[in-house]
Amino acid sequence: MDSETSDRYMQGLLDDQSLYPSIDVSGLRDRLFRLPGQCIEAWSKTKLLQVNIDSREIKNVVIIGMGGSAIAGDLLIDMASAQKTVPISVVRDFSLPMKIDSSTLVVACSYSGQTEETLALYDEAASYGAKFLVIGSGGALVSKAESKNEMILTVDLASEPRSAVAYSLVLLLGALSRLGIISVDGDDVRDSVAFLTATVNGLKEDVSYETNLAKQLATNCLSKSPVIYGGGIFTGMARRWKTQINENSKSWAFYETIPELLHNSIEAYASDHNDEKFIILLRPSIGDDRLLSRYDILGKMLSEYEIPFQTIEGDSHSMLSQILNMLALGDYVSYYLALVRGVDPAPNPVINRAKSFNE
Repeated sequence: MDSETSDRYMQGLLDDQSLYPSIDVSGLRDRLFRLPGQCIEAWSKTKLLQVNIDSREIKNVVIIGMGGSAIAGDLLIDMASAQKTVPISVVRDFSLPMKIDSSTLVVACSYSGQTEETLALYDEAASYGAKFLVIGSGGALVSKAESKNEMILTVDLASEPRSAVAYSLVLLLGALSRLGIISVDGDDVRDSVAFLTATVNGLKEDVSYETNLAKQLATNCLSKSPVIYGGGIFTGMARRWKTQINENSKSWAFYETIPELLHNSIEAYASDHNDEKFIILLRPSIGDDRLLSRYDILGKMLSEYEIPFQTIEGDSHSMLSQILNMLALGDYVSYYLALVRGVDPAPNPVINRAKSFNE
């Protein structure tokens, strides 16, 4: 099947509205569509947070979590880096790799509240006298925090943990803004969500393939191994796209960060297997000019080596707007890729099987 015939086939498939309920039986498409509303709800919730610590004592922030619960921390760090805040790091492990004390704010993120690694990190951090903010929907983690009268923000969503990333990100932004660690303007949040609403309206399943970028990108990823490139405010976003393709599409995907990949990964451009890859460059519209020049270099080199690629430009709005909109696009790309592969995007049977070995 040539590319033109393939595109017509994919267009007909993804524009057939009967496809969605037949494969997406839990209605993940509806949860994706509610993304803007989730952001508004999360922002409102942070206004009610009972701050019970002196933020002037905070010298560093450590976000602990796994999977989708940790991704929000990556996205937060990309925004915080532009503001030169106190050091913020994300830990995904069973134990802390650094010393912490009472001047450390530990943000424990677990949608279920039952994640083994996060609970272990929480207990260790507590033994060092760290201060806490807990984000979750319940479980042992929230119970521990309640018993110690720690700050808690609940995730009130009935969804997969990975579908709550935007909600968790806005909770993080609002909470750290209340603590004076990062600056977030309420008008920017409202404007960003308004723009996000327009983006989601242009990506949902009843929007034609001809104008739906997510459907087109999903088609380009089919029968390829997507490799996501991201730098600046899209450093964490590259990981997010990769993990969404893994979990939603049940497909291999990889990510690389700019400028680091120019010091190692590009040597693979000379290999004989370039036609098996599809490179997606997530390019922010704002950032260090030196970083943005690396995107230009990569575009030239990928063309020279005849490696299939596509550059996705961030919108011309704020950092928050770019992050939320690129998040939504990646979620929809992984969703449509699942549909064209004929797999239900919501369940994660292999992940659940791995967890069962620890029971």
